[in-house]
Formats: sequence, structure tokens, C-alpha cells
Amino acid sequence: MQMVKRLAFLPIFLLLFTGISFAQQISPTLTPTPSAVKYDLPYPGMLPDHPLYKLKVLRDKVVLLFIQDPIKKAEYHLLLADKRIHMAKLLIDKGDIELAKETALKGENEITNLVNLLKDKREKPTNDLFNRVEKASIKHQKVLDGIAKKVGEKDRDTFDTVIYFSNVNLEELRKVYKTY
Repeated sequence: MQMVKRLAFLPIFLLLFTGISFAQQISPTLTPTPSAVKYDLPYPGMLPDHPLYKLKVLRDKVVLLFIQDPIKKAEYHLLLADKRIHMAKLLIDKGDIELAKETALKGENEITNLVNLLKDKREKPTNDLFNRVEKASIKHQKVLDGIAKKVGEKDRDTFDTVIYFSNVNLEELRKVYKTY
């Protein structure tokens, strides 16, 4: 009986902790003009409209709790932001505008968390991390601008707000990078 109870927790354990090994390094390349940034967003996996998505979010929160190094934690926030911005685009393609708006806001919130983490820890981002976040922010803004052009006026305001916060976060990151 004891063995059956242990086996019952195995699928939950796998769902919660297998994502650690899927965290991927993103190696974007920068072209001379900011509008032509080459940065690929990672495949987001399960979308927020999936019934098990809340388990994925729980797993991501648990992973963040276990990451102690501020730079590695910042990199994980970047990965989550990239995935959520990509999710917002996929949700728009599916016609789920409300969920796309919510997901885009949460995606940019990950960048806010990244910047605040570096400010709170008084940690200067590595050159690699700074460059990746800078490229990611430009890519996010480009994707969000494309989304804003596809939706109606009342929905466009939300995506424009996310673009605004993306610019604010990028400027804050630049200040942190110069300060520490």
C-alpha cells in the first residue's frame, strides 16, 4: 500500500520538476539596426487555455524558489517572459484576445521581476544577459506591435501599455547595467 501511495505522486513530481531540464540557452544574434534584431522566442509548450496549464505555472514558481543565484534566476525570468510573449501571439492567432492580453501582461511582468531582482541584489547583469534581455525586449516590442495591429482599438490599448512597460523596463535595466 505504501508503494502505491508513492507511485501516485510520481506523475505530479515529474510534471513539476522536469521543466528544469528544458530551460534552454537562447543564443540570439544582433544585426546592426535595432529594428532588425534576430532573436528567436522559445517554443512555449502548453498554452494558458489548456486545462493543465496551472500545473505548469506552479512548476515554474517552484523552480524559481530553488534558484539561488540572482543571474540564473534572472535568466529564468527571461525564459518565462519569452515564452509568455510567444504564447500571447499564439493565442491571438487562435482568436483568444482576452487571454492573450493577460498573458502578454504577465510576460512583461517577468521582465519587471528580472530588473527588480538585479536592482534589489545590487547585481550587475553579465554582458551576455544584458545583451539577451535588450534583444528580447526589442523582439517582444516587435511581436506586441504586430499583435496590436491585428486587434481592435479597445484591445490595442493593452498591448500598447505592455510595449510602454517594456521600454520602461529596458531603460531601468540599462541604468542597473551602468550603475553596478
